[in-house]
Amino acid sequence: MILLIILFPASIAAAQPAQIGRISLGLNAGLTRLVLEADRPLAASLSNAPGGLELELRLENAVLALGAPQILAAGVIERLDSPASGGSLRLTLLDTAVVDRAFLLPPQGEQRHRLVIDLLPADPAAFVSAFASPVVLPLTLVPVAPAATRQAKGDNRKLIVLDPGHGGHDPGAISASGRYEKALTLGVAQALAKKLRATGRYRVVLTRERDVAVKLLDRVEFARKREADLFLSIHADSLAADRATRGASVYTRAEDATDREAEALALRENRADQLADGGNEAELDDVVAILLDLASRDTARLSRRFAGLLTSALAEQKLPLRRNGLRAANFRVLGAPDIPSALLELGYLSNPAEEAVLFSETGRNQLAEAVAEAIDRFFGAASTP
Repeated sequence: MILLIILFPASIAAAQPAQIGRISLGLNAGLTRLVLEADRPLAASLSNAPGGLELELRLENAVLALGAPQILAAGVIERLDSPASGGSLRLTLLDTAVVDRAFLLPPQGEQRHRLVIDLLPADPAAFVSAFASPVVLPLTLVPVAPAATRQAKGDNRKLIVLDPGHGGHDPGAISASGRYEKALTLGVAQALAKKLRATGRYRVVLTRERDVAVKLLDRVEFARKREADLFLSIHADSLAADRATRGASVYTRAEDATDREAEALALRENRADQLADGGNEAELDDVVAILLDLASRDTARLSRRFAGLLTSALAEQKLPLRRNGLRAANFRVLGAPDIPSALLELGYLSNPAEEAVLFSETGRNQLAEAVAEAIDRFFGAASTP
């Protein structure tokens, strides 16, 4: 999670009202996270301010320890500041959003009581409905971790991270009949996750479980933080003036694309992430740089191996493949140096016949069967023909 932090002097005494000593604003798994830290548990309400894309966070019997903060541009929040009264915060939004979660965390180490608020991008109608009356915070007392991310002690099963492309305000490709790539990729990922979990051989998590936007680099970090054994990004393509082209393709990452079409696709997918690559990075010493380079080479070899197994499995399921179905391009989402990664283009939504198959339950199950077979072969759970 990336945080922009403003520090204030600690309160001298835990007297009325509660003293807010720190405010953090940043991104967490595609959500905009606001954290207020104080000497006692906080309660608040969030309501629609008169300015349109503005929310007012009213603090119950609490004040900022010093001054009015100003934090610029993080996630859906364009600006966060405090009126002269000091008893509330004004959130100016870049886009409409709703409260996804809001919970309290008890003191831990040097951190004091925290009120955590997660904002989820949403359409204008949902925004108006959500704040028709003030939202009382917190919504829950403790955050509940998704069951799929909990790993039992001593669980040595391989961890597969599935990455449904696009989401939220980014629909991805649009089909011949107006359906969105983001819905297709999530449906296929969920069908595949169900199939893999049913084997009992794998732990499976998705970079997004619902219709939210997630930064490309956040998807990569999601997999790296969990020490994934395989990362598969799922997408579909569309050609505006071509309704005949069809077939799946499997991509690995390479600085130089295998062909112009692959290069153009990588540029389109990378452009979906409007934010920068993440700022300045600390310089690596020579030994770490050499080890990272060696790891990257081995990862690239494993990625190519998995991609080959996947194209074979798709062909065995009688799924249409492009003539040059095994390709490479500089996809940002395949950037983990230590995780075998591939990107599966399911087909072309601009082809009406292929669109119908891809959005059908039969099509989803057939794709899930092929990918699960490739994963089994990659990890030696099934014999390679």
